[in-house]
Amino acid sequence: MTMQRNADVPHCLKAQSSIGLYLHVPFCAAKCRYCDFYSVRYDSGAAATYLDAIKREFDLSRNERIIDDCVELETVFFGGGTPSLLSVAELSALCRIIRNSFTLAAGYEWTVECNPESFTEEKSAMLLEEGVTRLSFGVQSLSNRELRLLGRIHTAERCGFLRENSLSAYSSIGVDLMYGLPGQTFDDLRNTLGEILTFPHLHHLSAYELTVAEGTPFGRHRRLLPLPEDEEMSRMTEGLWHLLRNTGFEHYEVSNFAQPGHRCRHNEAYWDHRPYLGLGCASHSYLHGRRFANVPDLQSYLDLVENGYLPRAFIEEIDPIRMASEMVLLGLRRSSGIDTLSFIDKCGIPFDEFVNREKIVEFVDRGLLSVSGPFLLPTERGLLVADALAAALI
Repeated sequence: MTMQRNADVPHCLKAQSSIGLYLHVPFCAAKCRYCDFYSVRYDSGAAATYLDAIKREFDLSRNERIIDDCVELETVFFGGGTPSLLSVAELSALCRIIRNSFTLAAGYEWTVECNPESFTEEKSAMLLEEGVTRLSFGVQSLSNRELRLLGRIHTAERCGFLRENSLSAYSSIGVDLMYGLPGQTFDDLRNTLGEILTFPHLHHLSAYELTVAEGTPFGRHRRLLPLPEDEEMSRMTEGLWHLLRNTGFEHYEVSNFAQPGHRCRHNEAYWDHRPYLGLGCASHSYLHGRRFANVPDLQSYLDLVENGYLPRAFIEEIDPIRMASEMVLLGLRRSSGIDTLSFIDKCGIPFDEFVNREKIVEFVDRGLLSVSGPFLLPTERGLLVADALAAALI
């Protein structure tokens, strides 16, 4: 935990005309067995205190010149935790903080993450009225056995609301899916995916392979989990990608698929190293060539903000080597690949001098990469091993 005022804080040396905003809502109804994100059990009193602290943190950021007074928001993302767990009044108050503190750019994207068990028609209507344009639902599976195993508290039947016409008022609807679950087979995944693809308003799907993190219930019992074998995992991944491509989804990042015009612009801003501000405990920011994070503890966050301190856990400079490495890693995870001409503009290093050119030739010959003008692109086979390709090139 770091107490910082003026001297050690990234200053607004040059006004950012537009940025993204991430706001972390740390409250959950229960902790899922695989989750290693910071969250605490919801309490209405703690939620009210937290909303006040969010406003104070914004005021501190503006006073310390972290952001310019006339900055516009291109994208907004409420993540968590479970933002939809907040009451209608609390969600409305959170939206009003954003609307009263920032100017929304023309054509902005505003996403709120929702869980099926806490989403209601009343909340939906209020979010639309406040200007939210996009909802992302943590469905994960449509098998009740798998949902119970994951520790999710909704049922497959509860997800039926995703067929409701009221969702058509939003610009975009997304669903999160998890696969590679204990005891799951390719047929199990295909059944869930087939059902999800019948949702009439689905525009975006994020499909994540289960990661068993240390310190989680799954991590503590890793040896007992009947995880799918490598061959079955390959069938799941390739089958999922094939089915989504054949139903009109663009595979624009390793784990993300979208109908044309419905990519998550907020996530793309992260991958493009465009500026964004994080508010709330455990949030991250990237501004003025620095990445910084807030303390991942609710009480510490509240105490620091209450006492007039920006609640930083760390601040790090993104030097040219770090920037170049991240551009290669993130670029090879995306269908748009790496723009080798803009590479030097962002990190100051010529692309050909940074990467292993012999490996590029090898991977092109093997059908893992392709070259189109100034772009180095991963093929569909290359996306399967994107991280390994990046490690070999750097």
